[in-house]
Amino acid sequence: MGIWNEKDISMRGLEELRNCDVVFAEGYTGRMQEGSLKRLEALIGKKIIILPREEVEEEKRILNEAVSKKVALLVPGDPMISTTHISLKLSAEKMGMETKVVHSSSIITAAIGECGLQVYKLGKPCTLAIWSKGYEPTSSYDVIVDNIERGLHSVVFLDLKGRCMEASEAIEQLLRIDKSRQRLKGLSAVVLSRVGSKEQKITYGKADALLKANLGKAPFILVIPGKLHFVEEEALQRFAI
Repeated sequence: MGIWNEKDISMRGLEELRNCDVVFAEGYTGRMQEGSLKRLEALIGKKIIILPREEVEEEKRILNEAVSKKVALLVPGDPMISTTHISLKLSAEKMGMETKVVHSSSIITAAIGECGLQVYKLGKPCTLAIWSKGYEPTSSYDVIVDNIERGLHSVVFLDLKGRCMEASEAIEQLLRIDKSRQRLKGLSAVVLSRVGSKEQKITYGKADALLKANLGKAPFILVIPGKLHFVEEEALQRFAI
């Protein structure tokens, strides 16, 4: 579906949906503009059935329909970024079904491109989880540190479980971990808000300055720069606070 609303889907994507018998959608790998699916229903002339994460990962409902019908699964962003979806594709092919992927814009390349950073210097992406009592994972911190030590940029997804994680919450989490680890001294980050929308906002600066700034509205994504080329430095200065 692309990164923001129903207008981001390709002409090929619309054509495929109009030719489908059943159209499913998931909304857990990305958060699009409210009302996007309803407006897309009007464009394709059929109902879109929203599936919870469990039903997508269990695969049974989608595959049962696909035995005798042409079925689509709508995904925010680019459809094969999530391992869940490659698993579904493999399961369908093992059952002898023909599968087809219609690609679209991805938040990974969009975020790097909007910052003006070079995509070949992108390290391993990671996701910051919303912490709760007894659940405070720190593996993403380790990924960011490893990327920085290698001179690579980090695209950091923010959790969408139940709500969109706030950018300030994500920065505070990294600083809290770093208080004991001391591996991200002088942390700088790029905060991107509502990428691809008219409300898009990009802010770049030191972590403490970002916590005091107006960073825009959710959904957010962070980019932690690694070693910067002088052109990348110039590009980021457009968003500096």
